[in-house]
Amino acid sequence: MDIMRLLKEICYSVREEVTKLSKKEANEAYGIGAGGDIARKIDLVAESKAIEVIKRYGMQCSLLSEEAGLVNLADDANKYEDGIFVLDAIDGTTNALRGLPIYSCSIAYAESDTLSSVKYAAVIDIPNGDIYYAIKGNGAYMNNSRLEHGLSSNTGKGYVIGVNVSGIDEGKLDRLRHILSKANHVRQLGSNALELCFIASGLLDAYIDIRGKIRVTDIAAAYLILKEAGGVIVDDNANELDVKLDIGKRLSYIAAANKDVLKYILAYL
Repeated sequence: MDIMRLLKEICYSVREEVTKLSKKEANEAYGIGAGGDIARKIDLVAESKAIEVIKRYGMQCSLLSEEAGLVNLADDANKYEDGIFVLDAIDGTTNALRGLPIYSCSIAYAESDTLSSVKYAAVIDIPNGDIYYAIKGNGAYMNNSRLEHGLSSNTGKGYVIGVNVSGIDEGKLDRLRHILSKANHVRQLGSNALELCFIASGLLDAYIDIRGKIRVTDIAAAYLILKEAGGVIVDDNANELDVKLDIGKRLSYIAAANKDVLKYILAYL
């Protein structure tokens, strides 16, 4: 089975499907998804298309998705031997509904139930069609170009740092005070998967999200892409990030283009 071909087909199929929706259709609400957010039509259409592609390939697997939760896609309800897919069909739904052109489809394939077991990954930038992908041990790519290892051309105040402070509690906001005051260039773009891919491709130097609100579905694919591009990602205690693939799990992380950038960030946190 060509897993990477499958992941890319999911990304391209989701992109084609959701761009058919009008803004009004995309915004229709359908209750609360497994991840705890309101499920919009754009999310459900994208998820349905991804599941359709997986089933067409005949994978005997499970799927962890932000809307549906953990789903068994095997023919035998008691047996799924082809691993687990981790899907965020639309990462950046608010951006998509507002017309902000930063949202993505993120799909990873893991051999067991931990983040570190992700072996294949793909993230597509839906508005412009750029696709990022990686196979564990074989590097990361954007479109047909290999991403350079640990790319960062800046130092210190020249770093472009992403920081997510949406709904952050005051104690954690205070912890960010020093790095925010040191950084001349701070960004928050609204799609965790793309923001990690932007580190991998050199558009950002680091990204910080210590709110304890991120789901593993948000970052599973981009996690591998970043690491295969030479980047590093740790939890908020500076330990290498690894968690169970569980829709109920919430996490924090600090990601950087390389160890030097990470060291700089950690010095001010």
